[in-house]
Amino acid sequence: MGNAEGGDDVGDVDGLRGEWQTSELFGTEPNSICVGCGLCCDGTLLTHLAVSDESDLGAPLRMLGVEIIAAAEPPVFELPCPAVENGTCTIHHLHRPRACAQFECALSQAVLDGNVEPEDAREVIDMTLNVRFEVRSGRAPQSDLDHLLDRHFRGTISK
Repeated sequence: MGNAEGGDDVGDVDGLRGEWQTSELFGTEPNSICVGCGLCCDGTLLTHLAVSDESDLGAPLRMLGVEIIAAAEPPVFELPCPAVENGTCTIHHLHRPRACAQFECALSQAVLDGNVEPEDAREVIDMTLNVRFEVRSGRAPQSDLDHLLDRHFRGTISK
């Protein structure tokens, strides 16, 4: 995984990318806010992802070295997912676990429900990615990021 500035990924402090601009990462689908975000896959929003079994995990993730924690019920694998690069799933077209296909964060669901405009959601994502960068750089407390995640990505958002 890499970016133009030489960091390991968009969220990597070593890359020291200051301002996040996800607008160029979002796909051509005007209501899609997922592509270019990746907060659910990169370990920011969630720490583990549940899978039903090895077949649900799929060959692409196994080839990337993902191992199921079978002692958990249901079985899980640890995030960040190695298939995510710059907020985008690189194996989406091959195979991804059912939980990936079914998950909608609160912000994405609010866009789908018409309670939040896609551009407003992208601004929230940009702000959250910037705060995450500041936290990882040691310039902001983790509580700032937790507040944004709880407010915009977990739970329910209504008009």
